[in-house]
Amino acid sequence: MADKKEDAASVMAFDALYTTNQIQKLKVLLPYIEPSMQKHLAVYIKYMELQYTLNYTKKHPTTLSGCGLSQPEKPDLRKLCKELSLYSSPEEIRQLEQIQNLLQTFETVQEMTQTMNAMQEIFPDMNMDSAGSPPMMDMLMNMLTPEQAEMYRTFSQSPFGGNHENNT
Repeated sequence: MADKKEDAASVMAFDALYTTNQIQKLKVLLPYIEPSMQKHLAVYIKYMELQYTLNYTKKHPTTLSGCGLSQPEKPDLRKLCKELSLYSSPEEIRQLEQIQNLLQTFETVQEMTQTMNAMQEIFPDMNMDSAGSPPMMDMLMNMLTPEQAEMYRTFSQSPFGGNHENNT
C-alpha cells in the first residue's frame, strides 16, 4: 500500500496544485451529505476545481515544475508504465507490462550491441557477424533469454539496429 501512495505522488502533487483547502474540505464532507444531494455537490466541486485551475493557469503561465511534471532529463518509461497501471483496467495493466518487457528487451539489445562494439574494438580481427559466430559471441548470446536472443538477432539485422554484416 505504501508503494501505491509513493507511486501516486505526482498525481497528488498535481491535485494539490490545482485545488484549494476549501475544495478539499468539500470532498471530505461529500460522503456525509444526503445521498440525493451528493451528485450535485460532486458536480459543484468539479466546477470549483475547473474555475480555480483556469484562474491559476492565467496567473502562473509557467510549466508544472512544482508537480515534477516538467523534467528536462529523459523520462523513465518503465516507471511511467508502473504509475499508469495504478489507474488502469486489468487489460491495460497487461498491455503496460508488455511495454515494460519490450523496454527491458530494448535495453538488453542496446547493452549487447555496445558490448559487441567494444569487443570489436578490443579484438579487431574477430568477426562479430552472426554468420561467423565466434566463441565470444556465443558466450554473450548464451547470457540472453531465448526471447532476448531472438530480439537481438532481429534488431541487429534491421536497418536501424546496426546491421553488423553491412558495416564492413
